[in-house]
Amino acid sequence: MFSFTKEQQVFDIQGISFGGQPGMHPTVLFAGLFFKGEPDFDDAKKRLLIVSNLSTQTGTPVIPDLFIRKKEYITPLLSFIENEMPQTQPFSIDVIDPLIKIEVLGQLAERKLLKRTIYNSIHIGITPQEIDALQQHTPEMVIVVTFNPKDASPDGKIEVLENGAHLIDYGLLETVRLIGVEKILIDTAALAPGENSGAAIAAIPVMKEEYGLPTGCAIHNVVEKSKWLSEFPLAKKTIDAASNSSIPLFGGDFAIFGSIENAELVVPLIAWQDILVSEYSENYFGISPTISHPRRKLLK
Repeated sequence: MFSFTKEQQVFDIQGISFGGQPGMHPTVLFAGLFFKGEPDFDDAKKRLLIVSNLSTQTGTPVIPDLFIRKKEYITPLLSFIENEMPQTQPFSIDVIDPLIKIEVLGQLAERKLLKRTIYNSIHIGITPQEIDALQQHTPEMVIVVTFNPKDASPDGKIEVLENGAHLIDYGLLETVRLIGVEKILIDTAALAPGENSGAAIAAIPVMKEEYGLPTGCAIHNVVEKSKWLSEFPLAKKTIDAASNSSIPLFGGDFAIFGSIENAELVVPLIAWQDILVSEYSENYFGISPTISHPRRKLLK
C-alpha cells in the first residue's frame, strides 16, 4: 500500500471526488453502457437504478460511461441523459470515431451538459479538429490515456504525457492545458496479455508520485483479451471483477470496470478493498477517510 510525497490533487465533479492520498476518498467506478447492438434504454434504466442503490449502500461512487458507436445514436443517448438520469449525475462519454466526438461535443454544449461531462478520452490519436472542438465546447473533466505504441513501460507512459512520444506536436498534458481543462484523470492504458499489460498497474503509483493527478485504468480489458480464460467461464467472470481490486491496492483513484452488468460484483468488491486500504493508511500514514467513504458507511 502507498502514500505519496507529491501533493495529491483532488478534483470534484458534481459532488464526486477523484484523487488524494490512498485511503482518503473512495475509488470511483465507471460502469459501461451501450457497448453492443441497439441502445436498450429500458434495460439501462433498470441497471442504473441498481447501481444507484449499490452506491448509496456502500459509499462507492459509480459514474455511467456511455459508449456512442454511431452518429445516429448521439441524439437518443443524450436525450436519455437529459430525461432519465438525475440532473446532478456526472457521466462519461466514450467515443472512438473523431468525427462522432466532434458532433457529440457540439450537442453536449447545446444541451448545457458539459459541466457534468467526463470526456473519454484524449490520446495520441487526437486530431487538430478534435482539439478545436474541445476548445470551443470544453468538458468539465477529461481522461488522458497514456498509450505509447513504442514503449508500454511506465517510462513510456510518462513520455506520452511529456512529449507525445514525439508522435504528436505536444505532450498530452500540454495538449489538455491548451484545450483549457484543469481536471485531468490519467488512464495508464491497460494492454493485451503479452504486451506488458501489467505495466498499467505498475504505472499507477509512478504517475501519482510524478504528477499528483488522479490515476486509474481499465484493467478488466486485460481479462477480456485473455482468450485462455474462455475455457473457465465461471472463473473468468470472477477474475474480471477481481482484477479491479488491484487499482486501489496500488494507490489508484478510479477503475473503468466494463459492462454495468458486472456492477453487483464490482461495487461491493471495491468497497471492501477500499476499507482495507483505508484501515492501513490511517493506522500507518495518518490518512483519515472522508465521511462518504465505505469505511464510514459500512463499519459502524
